Amino acid sequence: MARRQLVLLSLIVCLPLALLAWLGWRVARNEQIRIRRQFYEVFEQQLKDIDSTLVDYFQEREREFLTLADSQSFDAGQLRESIRQEPRVQQIFVLHPDGSLLHPRPDSSLNDSERGFLVQTSQVLIDRDLIRLANSTSNIAGDAKVALSERSDASPRSSAASPTHGWYSWHWGRGLHLIFWHRRPSGHITGVLLERSRWMADLIAELPDTEQSNSGNDLAAEARIRLLDSQADVAYQWGRFEPPEGAEAFVDIALSHPLNSWRLQYLITDDWFETTGPGSAYFNIVSGIVFAAVTLIVLGLVFYREYAREIREATQRVNFVNQVSHELKTPLTNIRMYADLLERDLDSVEGEENGLALERLKVIVSESQRLSRLITNVLTFARGQRDQNVTRPTTDRVDRVICRCLERFEPILQGSGIDVHFDRGADALVNVDIDALEQILINLLSNVEKYADGSGRLEIVSRQQNDRTQIVVADDGPGIPPEHRSQIFQSFFRVADALEDAPGTGIGLSIARQLARLHGGDLVLQHSQMGARFCVELRTPAAPDGDGA
Repeated sequence: MARRQLVLLSLIVCLPLALLAWLGWRVARNEQIRIRRQFYEVFEQQLKDIDSTLVDYFQEREREFLTLADSQSFDAGQLRESIRQEPRVQQIFVLHPDGSLLHPRPDSSLNDSERGFLVQTSQVLIDRDLIRLANSTSNIAGDAKVALSERSDASPRSSAASPTHGWYSWHWGRGLHLIFWHRRPSGHITGVLLERSRWMADLIAELPDTEQSNSGNDLAAEARIRLLDSQADVAYQWGRFEPPEGAEAFVDIALSHPLNSWRLQYLITDDWFETTGPGSAYFNIVSGIVFAAVTLIVLGLVFYREYAREIREATQRVNFVNQVSHELKTPLTNIRMYADLLERDLDSVEGEENGLALERLKVIVSESQRLSRLITNVLTFARGQRDQNVTRPTTDRVDRVICRCLERFEPILQGSGIDVHFDRGADALVNVDIDALEQILINLLSNVEKYADGSGRLEIVSRQQNDRTQIVVADDGPGIPPEHRSQIFQSFFRVADALEDAPGTGIGLSIARQLARLHGGDLVLQHSQMGARFCVELRTPAAPDGDGA
């Protein structure tokens, strides 16, 4: 019993803790996802702000180069002078509307810079990639102007929004190169090749210093922001964090045109994220689970101590009743023995007082038998609570045991006006626990005596088939109300507990069913139109030939 209660107590503590831990894990996981998403959005916005800064830089260059391109004539000398005066410009070129190169002309006298330019831009100018780009942009100009005129945030750097000019980027030699082109009303295209080292230096100047913490934001003080070029090499980076080799970026976005092949990455330390971010949620949840665990364990220990105390007290009470019952059996046996002797003595005495003495003696015998049944039930119930009830089969006839029980109750049943009908059908020699069968029958007959007084009829039917014996005990009494039929086999349950009702402890039927099941059978209440109808079924293997009388 103690082990069973310990298991139950462990389940009471462990199951809520397991449920709490699972719910805590789910909450922490959802909280982690939510916080990571929030940080992702914050850091992504920081990268977008940096991208906007770079976009502003190129928009400013657009305005400068538009002015420069519009002011240029097609004179080679003037174009070369403009290049010398503008440090951001590496070369200026002019294309005829048919795509031929007007400056610098390959068949003219060229300086070193112009010869290098022609080699560098052979794919762009000679293969006419730039002309195709300008023509395709002009073809969609009308629709693009209408669409973009409805957008207040249209970017002037967009080739669709400004079809007469735009940016052209291509890779050659050291990496990415940028050309700003402008189509004049005459159809000529003036292009400006930017000095790569200068525009890269200008971009870096727009970004935070490498010694500064990320834009002064303490939230990301332990982070690193990288500007990656088209070959995924680091062009520039800033922030205190030194990421390990192969570290993955927490946020990664592509830059806007014309640097759309470049990327911005935000890397952050795992330690910072665990302590500043969702790690705190895990700490709070784990703290809550620990607190709940301590509370449940304390409550469980209190419950167990109280339960153990009550069990000890109940055991002491049961032991006391057990001891008293055992003590009562000895004087009760003597009372019954001397009552039987007195009855024999009175049979040999003649006189008017003899009959009155015999009647009084019968009352003594009857009450001593009832007390004996009560003590036997108490002792059987106590053994059952300790799982000490066992069967001890002997060889006998079931009908003979039934007859002996009826003989004990015959005076009482006759005095109550109950006529007994016994239909015998279990006269074979079988192995049966006589004491258990007698106690089952005595409990059933005691109920008939108490509750079916004056009903007029008691019917007992016994049948045997193979190794099963079935005994039906039915009376014509008031019966058992339907709402109580499922409860009558519970210990201490009584249909009525009023003082004027029939006396009883409420354990007779539960003991009878327990003994029947211990004997390999069962005791059930069958449906009947009148009174109560109980069916006892026992496992009674046939006895070997020659055993018994």
